Amino acid sequence: MAEVVSGVASTLLGNLAKKSFQEIALVCGLKDDVKKFESSLRTINAYLIDAENKQVKNRSSIDDWLKQVREAFDDAGDILDEIEYEAKLNEVVKMYGSIGTKVNRFFSYTSNPLAFRMRMAHKIKDMKQKMDEKIREGRDLGIVEQHVNTPALEHNLPWRETASSLPFRLCGRLEEKEEIINSLMTQKSQANGIDVISIVGIGGLGKTTLAQMVYNDTRVKANFDTLMWVCVSDDFDVKKLIQRIIHAALKRENVVDANSSLEYMISLLNQNLHGKRFLLVLDDVWNENHSKWDELRNHLLEAGGDKGSKIIVTTRSQIVVDIVGSNLSKKLERLPENECWRLFVKCAFQEEKEEEKYPRLKQIGEQIVKKCKGVPLAITTLGCLLRSKSNDENEWRKIKDSEVWNYQEETDILPSLKLSYNHLQSEVKQCFSLCSCFPNDYEYDGIELIMFWKAHGLLQPTREEEDAEDIGELYIKKLVSTSLLQIDKEKSFLFPKFRNLMAFKRFKMHDLIHDLAKLTMKESSRTRTVVQEEQQETSIEWTSDKFNYLRVLHLTKDMELCSLPDDCFATMKKHLRYLFLGYCPSLKKLPDSICKLQSLQSLGLYCDSLQELPKNMNKLIYLQYLLLMEIKITSLSSMNIGRFQQLKCLYLFKCSRLVSVPSAVGRLTTLKKLGFYKCEELVKFEDEEEEGKQHVNLNLQVFIIDGAEKLDFLPKWLERATKLRYLSIKETGIKSLSTRLPMTSLEELYIYWCVKLSSLPNMDQTHNLQYLKISYCPVLYAKYNKETGPAWPKIAHIPYCKIISLLETIKEAANNRIRYDRIRSHLRAMEASIRAMYSSHLQH
Repeated sequence: MAEVVSGVASTLLGNLAKKSFQEIALVCGLKDDVKKFESSLRTINAYLIDAENKQVKNRSSIDDWLKQVREAFDDAGDILDEIEYEAKLNEVVKMYGSIGTKVNRFFSYTSNPLAFRMRMAHKIKDMKQKMDEKIREGRDLGIVEQHVNTPALEHNLPWRETASSLPFRLCGRLEEKEEIINSLMTQKSQANGIDVISIVGIGGLGKTTLAQMVYNDTRVKANFDTLMWVCVSDDFDVKKLIQRIIHAALKRENVVDANSSLEYMISLLNQNLHGKRFLLVLDDVWNENHSKWDELRNHLLEAGGDKGSKIIVTTRSQIVVDIVGSNLSKKLERLPENECWRLFVKCAFQEEKEEEKYPRLKQIGEQIVKKCKGVPLAITTLGCLLRSKSNDENEWRKIKDSEVWNYQEETDILPSLKLSYNHLQSEVKQCFSLCSCFPNDYEYDGIELIMFWKAHGLLQPTREEEDAEDIGELYIKKLVSTSLLQIDKEKSFLFPKFRNLMAFKRFKMHDLIHDLAKLTMKESSRTRTVVQEEQQETSIEWTSDKFNYLRVLHLTKDMELCSLPDDCFATMKKHLRYLFLGYCPSLKKLPDSICKLQSLQSLGLYCDSLQELPKNMNKLIYLQYLLLMEIKITSLSSMNIGRFQQLKCLYLFKCSRLVSVPSAVGRLTTLKKLGFYKCEELVKFEDEEEEGKQHVNLNLQVFIIDGAEKLDFLPKWLERATKLRYLSIKETGIKSLSTRLPMTSLEELYIYWCVKLSSLPNMDQTHNLQYLKISYCPVLYAKYNKETGPAWPKIAHIPYCKIISLLETIKEAANNRIRYDRIRSHLRAMEASIRAMYSSHLQH
């Protein structure tokens, strides 16, 4: 627990050190009080280092002391929040308040500057006394002050990407794979039935990996018309499973929502599976209720799956195997010793045969592998951990000799996972533990994790040129490098998968690792986080006192919200930093009280019935992340987007009525990431007259436009984005790119399905460009393809350069299961474009 409390202390110290808070303390006249409090906080943080070492021998009394220290830290954090909130509210009132409002605030006891200063000074003094008291109590327990220089987190971590679709580290299980594939290929003799194949074993043995190996085999893909993968976990609700099966069959989300009737879902199931031979994988099944399984199986049979359809079930329970009536049951045993070593080598060493260069490391590694007792997940996590130790023999030996191995657990895997956790920095440990707030099998978006961690104050830059997003991406990279998070290559956050941006990737966590996150999570006595899925609005206690200190409110997946109470956000106004209302199809209006959330940093709205936003949204002047998904707004002007002078990320997803983007977006100097996805009615970016005016350069690093076929031109202000690093243009009507588009900082450029696009910007300036991919752009292909393109020399210097022809594009589209009618419409558009070009050529 000491490490968790130490992490909280580090977060508090980081917040105190922020330049913005120092300025607030100075303005409020609290600088000296804050400085004294910070001194006591640093002292008690030094005591926590020794407390962690002595916790094993004197657990009970030190645990009690740590709990009290944690409570004191929570109180301190709330005081800092209150100081920041008051400063922000003053700024908003200064900008938007009437004279009457300003006068009332001046004479109010709670808002008068002098009264506020005295009240906060008194609270800070009390907190300092409490800290000093805890220091004295710590001394009485024999805890002494220790100062250790915390090593900085490596910025260039050795790592490889993993994928939930098919992990790259595959060793063993080939016999089991072939046996399952042979069973899949065997035609069932009796009618009106579906073969079930079960993969059973303890956690971490690789049940899901084996299923993925089978699922991705080319023979299997050729044998079935439709392949579907559904992660079940502990939620075996038949209606929800049918919904997921439909989505898996169509390879699209949100085809049908949870409010649809079961009858309607079954009709869709019939429509998509009738007459087809399908393979359905039900991963991680826990249901031991026979009737629920019978109900699901009967619905699948009614759907008319052709003779030869199969189901693969992965489970830890033999009872599940018996219930589903398995035609073949594969009980996974532990990996053989030689396969364990092969897997470990792949994870722990950078290069092939590298282990032969380090005989001592090899000897230590073999002993570590034996301790993992044939469990692949244990071997993978420890191998990845050791990979980051740069072949340091002492570090390898510490892990081999750790006392953690003495913990005997049923699965033999917790010790290895705990070792990976123990070697994280305290701030990264907190970030990892907070992942347990989300449900098991949750798919984490990178940008979502960054916003979530930032709301808890965990992303504190250590260098002036860094910001919270850089730190968040570094923490994600660290968790991936130690296999505590896995990258899902098949999915990404709304937009293209940029290779070097963690914010645009999607992640999953093994259920045992999620259990570890829960085990390490030491929640505050006050409710800081609420994450709810598929709840009715009556179950949410909007005005409950437990929401008073809430920092994160995340509601997602078919929330049955028709309306929100007018004052629902009033109790959260001082502390709430992250608000996500996701998949709320019936929500038509937001209450005005949302405009009181002056501390709000991140706002995500996924509500397809929402047609307008409150008029005073511009009061959220400290908003940094704004995600609008399927909102029925026509322009961003209605919310005065230019007022959000701290906005860093702006994403619009399927805003089907959005017609234009105001020029004010081009004046947001803090904006770093900007994306538009499937805004099909988007016609233009409004531009101020750029010529003859002095404009500051923008800090924009990422710009994405995807699915705006009516859009002819990119905004002129993009020419001022001199720090642009990532650019993606897909399915637009754009005909040309400005020669003044800044290319010197660009690292990745992707252009897809832009039939009318006839030229690239000045490619001579692309000194940093590492990745260029052009797909289904016939004119660009003719100019830049390697074989016959006259302009190929202009891009030949780019390390990864792929210009895809029409035929290759069609093959790629087929592989990605893009519907034929969409391909056909693009072919017609391309044909018309070529005819026009040919006609123009004849005229000249």
